[in-house]
Amino acid sequence: MKLIHALTLSLLVVGCASVACANSIPLVSDPRIRTGGSPDPAQPAGIDTPMFVIESPTGNSPSGSPCRLYEFGAFVASSPLCYFEDDINLSGQGNAITRLTFDIGDVNPLSVTCGFLTGSPFADCKVTALGASGAKVVFSDGTIPFHGDFTLNFTGFPADSSFATSAAVVPEPATLALLLCALGALWVGRRVRFC
Repeated sequence: MKLIHALTLSLLVVGCASVACANSIPLVSDPRIRTGGSPDPAQPAGIDTPMFVIESPTGNSPSGSPCRLYEFGAFVASSPLCYFEDDINLSGQGNAITRLTFDIGDVNPLSVTCGFLTGSPFADCKVTALGASGAKVVFSDGTIPFHGDFTLNFTGFPADSSFATSAAVVPEPATLALLLCALGALWVGRRVRFC
């Protein structure tokens, strides 16, 4: 009798463990955003501003539909392979992107995951809640240089999903060095003039 109880208990433990493991594996249909590098495509969509919107008509881009880029509320370009180029040039300075943040409405943040494609310019990503019914996905610990290409991949989102995106930008190191040299030259010139 003890043997039957032990076997029943063992089967119950194994069954519960398999259910727990199955729940911890992300489902293919769970929404996911991934970033990657680019094999230098001929026509990436140029991003000119740190605040922009990317839309996926099918919720699966690029496999189900191209990505659509909007800036200042207006349609800018369709990117069939979801390739983009950092063309952000604030105040005449080329800017590198150091972080990409996606705000997604009406999606459970517990179901959203993020990840990396080959050659991703970032090494870290996090998903957090956005308000009562949305998710925020942040890619960081990396850099997309000015005129650098990158790609995005969206899977498992509802049709016509829009991703309000913001890019944290810094001046390119060469531009920053040039600016510092110019300021230094002005300072030296001023000191020489008044001595």
